[in-house]
Amino acid sequence: MDKSQLYTVFDNLFDAVCLVDRDRRIIFWNASAEQLTGYSSSDMLGMSCKESGVVHLSEDGQSYCEHHCPLLETDPSNEVRRAEVFLRHREGHLVPVQARLFPFRGEDGHIEGAAEVYSDVSVGDEIRKHLSELESLARLDRRTRLANRRHVEETAGSRLAELERYGQFCGLILMDIDHFDRLNQKFGREAGDDILKMIARTLVLNTRPFDLVGRWGDDTFAALVSHVDEAGLRAAGERYKTLMENSELPWGNSPLSVTVTLGATLASRGEKTETLVMRAERKLKEAKEHRS
Repeated sequence: MDKSQLYTVFDNLFDAVCLVDRDRRIIFWNASAEQLTGYSSSDMLGMSCKESGVVHLSEDGQSYCEHHCPLLETDPSNEVRRAEVFLRHREGHLVPVQARLFPFRGEDGHIEGAAEVYSDVSVGDEIRKHLSELESLARLDRRTRLANRRHVEETAGSRLAELERYGQFCGLILMDIDHFDRLNQKFGREAGDDILKMIARTLVLNTRPFDLVGRWGDDTFAALVSHVDEAGLRAAGERYKTLMENSELPWGNSPLSVTVTLGATLASRGEKTETLVMRAERKLKEAKEHRS
């Protein structure tokens, strides 16, 4: 099979495929990679991983392109390298993927290039179906296409009933964008709206199917997280914070990003939705006062 035939096969794979040479410059970018990232083949060919807009991020927000990349570790017993990473889409939101790297070695045993394969592990399709149902029930925030506050509160009531009946703990996380009014004043409301939509997209793609994310207020999002204890709720909050703060909206020569303040609380047996909400809002207020 010659190179053109091989590329045709790669172009018809469901997974995203990127081929790089020994200098990590991209020599092939298939159709699924275009769909997954928003970057066309003409955008990417000849670019190095570090130069491209498709940043590879770890769970804690570190750029693998700037620091040590686990996909390039050498291991004679296992030629295939695997890592859970996040790719930054052309529109700025983060997409969770499983990355696999298959090195190509020359006759002398040295690596001459590699195939990088990315499998989308988001649950976006399931959540989008759920959001379509919410739209018909007037439970959808039209600007961000997330569940609105009314639906989050109603679902919280259902989760509290499950806690009472089955002992399944849940928590509420409120996530407020810092100084959002300043961003609107400096860059205009269009930029502010695009930031909200970008953040919403990141949240949708990185939320478990049995959890719920929604828009709580003008610049505040909410996550209702199930099957967690205190430590699990903190970890979920930090994960959301990291993902939101590493989303970057393309804006001229300087992409726009935000910082986020969290208020999170675990539900208690026997309490009402109102008390859960009040406690989360109080914790958010305290966190914002502490940062100011």
